[in-house]
Parts: sequence; structure tokens; C-alpha cells
Amino acid sequence: MLWARTAAAVGLFTTWAVRANLLPSYFFFRMNLPNESVAPLQAAATEVLRHRAQARLERFFQQAPSPICILDGPQLVYELVNPAYQRLFPGRHLLGKPVLAALPELAGSPIPDILRGVYETGESYEGREVLLSLARADNEQPEDLYFNFTYQARYSEENRIDGIMVFANEVTDQVLSRQAVEQANRALEARVAERTEELRAARADAEAQRNRLHDLLMQAPALICHFDGPQHVFRLVNPLYQQLVGDRPILGMPIAEAMPELAGQPIFGLLDQVYRTGKTFYANEMLVQLDHGNEGQLGNNYYNFIYQATRDMAGCIDGILVFAYEVTTQVVSRQKLEKSEQRLQELNQQLLAINTEVWAANAEIQLMNEALARQPAAGSVPNVPPTSSALA
Repeated sequence: MLWARTAAAVGLFTTWAVRANLLPSYFFFRMNLPNESVAPLQAAATEVLRHRAQARLERFFQQAPSPICILDGPQLVYELVNPAYQRLFPGRHLLGKPVLAALPELAGSPIPDILRGVYETGESYEGREVLLSLARADNEQPEDLYFNFTYQARYSEENRIDGIMVFANEVTDQVLSRQAVEQANRALEARVAERTEELRAARADAEAQRNRLHDLLMQAPALICHFDGPQHVFRLVNPLYQQLVGDRPILGMPIAEAMPELAGQPIFGLLDQVYRTGKTFYANEMLVQLDHGNEGQLGNNYYNFIYQATRDMAGCIDGILVFAYEVTTQVVSRQKLEKSEQRLQELNQQLLAINTEVWAANAEIQLMNEALARQPAAGSVPNVPPTSSALA
């Protein structure tokens, strides 16, 4: 009776009878026998078909690779458990027990209500990756297991629901693997988001530092500019540097075009040398002649300056940074002082020569005075010692 009801539920009898070539034989007997003999033969053929269908259906259930069971009656008693289903619970006895007696841990899950709904309404239920806490053996602790399953009502020969067929598949490994991947992806996404935020903050900080540096360079009390590339294109010019050429536009232009009056002076060659070698150049009081007023007249101005190569992220030279100070006033003042000192030295030498002549003249006069002092005065009789006759 069990397998007959099961076969009726799944509608496999006729199909297997055709595949077993039983129906053609039956029709052969039906066509060649008297009418009074047809009914017994028909009943016998039906019984044969039933038994063969039962046998095939039993083999189907037993050999199916997926877990299958049949729950009988309103108490949902395990009526059939195929080997694949039993392997889900190798340490538990299921056959002949109501589902909640065999697996009491299901009582706290939604499964009982779902089964009751299928039994009462006949509507199939399909579960995907349903988490259940089940013990595989009676003496083991429950563990979290995931299942895909289908609950389908079984109908009797009177077309009444008398049980539920369960087609299940454990997908715990797949779910845990996917969850691990998802967790790894979430961790990776979090790390990417964190790294992105770090990069954004670093970029914002770098931009803020760049702006601060730009402001410092623009406000610095020095002549500052930055040349880009081998043509020495002005990429940054602070106000003091711009004052060198008044309102002449130079930003974005090569220095040879922006300041053509420098041709023939050392500047172009020095820039090329620093860009080629990367060696910093220091200038001290160098004369640079520029057309400060853009009137065609070159000034004579002196500068202390530094040409320092700048490098890109790869370490290659990509430009030159210039720091300069005008020292024209100091140089001119020093030159005037040097000229004054030179004139004073010349005067000192002249005075020394004059003094030497005066000393010589004074010495000569002194000698003459001494000589004159030794001569007798005019009309005077020199003292002659008395003779002996005079004494007599």
C-alpha cells in the first residue's frame, strides 16, 4: 500500500509501463480475446504494472543521490528515508517516528508550521539556504546546518493529502564558503574604503601643504620662481620676481621668450647646466641686466641667487627652483666705499710723501742752523791767549 500511494502521488505508473513495453502486450491480448475475458486480463495487467512501478519507484528513492523522505499522516511520521537522507543524521533513528520526536530540536524552528501548512493546504514550499540547528547524532550537540529543500504534499488514491514528500540537500559547506568569501569581500571593501579615505585625507593634506607652500612662496621676501622642463618655462612667479620686469607677462613662457634681453649673459647657460647635471648653482653679487621698465633700457643690478634642480616622483629632473635677492644697493655702497678707501689710501700715500719731504727739509734746516751757530759773529776779536812778553 505504501508504494502504491507513493506511485499515485508522483504519477509514474503509466510512464514506466510504456517504457517497459507492457501496454502494447496488453492491447494485443485485448484485441484477440473475447470480451468476457478482457476484465480479468485488464486487472492482472494493472496489477503487474503496479508492482513493477512500485519496484522501480523504490529503487528510484533508494538510489537517488539527494536526500528524500516521506512523512506520513497528520503526525508526519517518517515512513520512508532513503540512504542519502539518513546520511544527514548517521547517529539517529528516524523511521517510524514523528518528525518532532525524531528531531526534537526542530520544535523551535519554523519547520513545524511550514510542514503543517503544506499538509493542510497542499501548496508546496521551497526553502533556500535555511539555517537549522540540528544534531547529527543523539549524543552530539546541535550544529548550524543549511539546507535547500522542497516540501510537496502526497495524495492518496482518493486524491486526499495523506503525507508530505521531502526533497532536501545540505548546502552548509557552500553557504559557509560563500559567507567566508562575502566576509572577506566585506573586509576587503572596508579596507579599500579605509585606504581610500586615508588617500583622500593624504591628498587633502598634501593639497593643503601645497597651498601653504604656495602662499609662503608668494609672500616670501625674496624673488622666487619655478621653471619647468628643459625650455625653462615659468610655472610659478611670485610678486617680487614679477617686479623685475614690471607688467610684462612671463608666466607660462620660456625664459628665452619672456626675457630676451638676457641673451649673451650667463643666465641661460647656467640654467641649462643645472637642468643637465642636477648640481645646485650659487651666485654671489652677479650682475644681471634686465629691462625693468620695458622701455628698452637695461639696468645694472646685482643679485645673490640659487638655482636648484627639482625632481619628479621617479627621481628625474623636471625643473629648476630659483631663490634670489637683489643686492644692488649693498654692492654699489661697497663699491663706493672701496673707491673712497682707495682715494683715502692714495691721499695717505701723498701725505706720507709730503711728510717725508718736510722731514728731510727740517733736517737740512737743522743742520744749517747748527753750522751757523758754530761760526763767530761779525767784527768780533777772537780770544788769543796772552804771551809771556805781554805779561812782563
